[in-house]
Amino acid sequence: MYYEQKKAMEPVEVIAHFHNLEIDIIKFKWNNSVFKVDQITNKWKIPDGMGFRTHFIVLCKDSEMICELSFNHTDMKWEIIQYDVLN
Repeated sequence: MYYEQKKAMEPVEVIAHFHNLEIDIIKFKWNNSVFKVDQITNKWKIPDGMGFRTHFIVLCKDSEMICELSFNHTDMKWEIIQYDVLN
């Protein structure tokens, strides 16, 4: 499997389920395309100024992509950090 890593650092729209202090990402919209999230493979939290940012590695099987998404807990905004195309 070959990974072609690309930086994005752009805002995205996300549909997520928030429950018991957990976030499950269902899908996100980026560049006028919708990506269904099949699996969250990893997540971590880092300090960001006065708050935190949670990063997620998500697998989108239909789109053959793996992406890093970030959620800013202070302003409640999502961003795609980078993505890899699975070939």
